[in-house]
Formats: sequence, C-alpha cells, structure tokens
Amino acid sequence: MPIQENIQIKPIDSHCHLFDEKFNEDRIELIGTSFEKLDGLVIIIEEPFNISPSSLIKHPKIRYAVGYHPYYSEKVVAENLDTLNLFLNTGHVSGIGEIGLDYYHCKVPKDIQRKAFIQQIEFAHHHNLPIVIHCRDAEKDTYEILRDYHKNVPSVVLHCYGGDVDMVEHFLEMNCYISFAGNITYPKAVELRKSAEQVPLEFLLIETDAPYLAPQPVRGKRCLPGYVLYTAEKIAEIKKVDINDIIRSTNQNTRKVFSLG
Repeated sequence: MPIQENIQIKPIDSHCHLFDEKFNEDRIELIGTSFEKLDGLVIIIEEPFNISPSSLIKHPKIRYAVGYHPYYSEKVVAENLDTLNLFLNTGHVSGIGEIGLDYYHCKVPKDIQRKAFIQQIEFAHHHNLPIVIHCRDAEKDTYEILRDYHKNVPSVVLHCYGGDVDMVEHFLEMNCYISFAGNITYPKAVELRKSAEQVPLEFLLIETDAPYLAPQPVRGKRCLPGYVLYTAEKIAEIKKVDINDIIRSTNQNTRKVFSLG
C-alpha cells in the first residue's frame, strides 16, 4: 500500500529505539538518511546501564528520553539514579522514559515495578522533565499512580497506547498525550482505532517504536522511523482529515513536549 502522495510536511517519529541491537550494523547511516523523510526523532534509551552517554548521536533534530523500562525496575529500586544524571548532563535529553508498568511480559513483581515507576516520576519532577510511559495490561494501576503524580511533571506521554476507549478518556482528563504506533494499522486493532478517534489533535502523537511494530504494509520487517507515515495515514483515515493536518498537529505536540527544534 503506497503512502499518500500529497504529503507536504515531514513527520516526527516521537518514539524509536535506534540504540537497539537490531540497528548495530547501520545505525549512523540510518539516522542520517531518516531526515530525508522525517523532521525529527525522539530516541528512547531504555537500558541506560548498557549505553554510554558519550555514544549519543548529536543532531539538532534529535532529542532523547532516558529511563529504566519496567523490565529493569529492580535496578531502580536497588540502586540510585546517578546513571540518568550522566545522560542529562549531555544536554540532549528532554524526557524520562520509557518508564511504567508491564503486567503482560515483565516478570518483575508488581510492587517493585510500581515503586520504580514512582521513583522515576519523582526524578522527572526534580528535573522538570516530561515522562514517557510504557503501559501493558496495567492501565488501572498506571492511572491510579498518574492521578497522584501527573501534575508534578510538565507533560505525560502514553507511548504506544494499548488500552481501551474508556481508559483513554481517563488519561485525557489528566491532559496526557496519547501516542499511537504502527500496530494501529493491524486488521484486528479495532479498539485502538476507536481510541484514536477519541483523542483530540492537540493531545495526539505518532511513533514507530522502531525496530518493533512495523505497520501492516511492511509487517514482519524491521520497523524503521520513516514508517511513521503509515501511522499518520491510518489516523488521518480514522479521523477523516487530511494527513498533513495529522502531521502538523503531531509535530507541534512533539516539539512542545520534548523541546525539539
């Protein structure tokens, strides 16, 4: 399925994992060519203990979010967060994430996940940074934590939203940004498309979660940042608006949240 030809604005991929091992062979080249199709990247560092802050690729159209994914919650609880400070000292980090709760894949006990989540929200509060949230089968607990803490940070992003329509309304009541990835294009993602329909443009973000969740037309391949166009196209279809309106709004939101550009 070809992308619409009437695209006048380059989108921003608000969430990608370009330091994933799947990009070890061509990371520099890929980032360099990404800006042929994109106007910005927000790169997520979810394993800060495995990556050196000095390895961050510096570019005026790249910002970073750094945080301990729920898989590594025990490291947060057992250690301090000095590692995150090292990344902040580079001057290229604009968010804390992805952090949150995963009750689907993650084997870390729920109470430790919750404790690590709150610790990192408090870290973001201390540094006046937005948070990027991973939430998998944990919408209720995520909501309850955010209800108490969301006002402590400048912005909250629900990355790769996977909840239902009822929960998206609760998150929107707290002025959370809701981000959708390529899985919104999957045939069975009916509930996701209903949720996207409910999110106002001023709280909408688009992402790839590269190298994961390649959109339906390229499903099964390594997901690349440029594939965010497929997500933009699907949301434009859902909302019955021009794709340029989706890109314009999501770019504006991403720049606002992450101080990009």
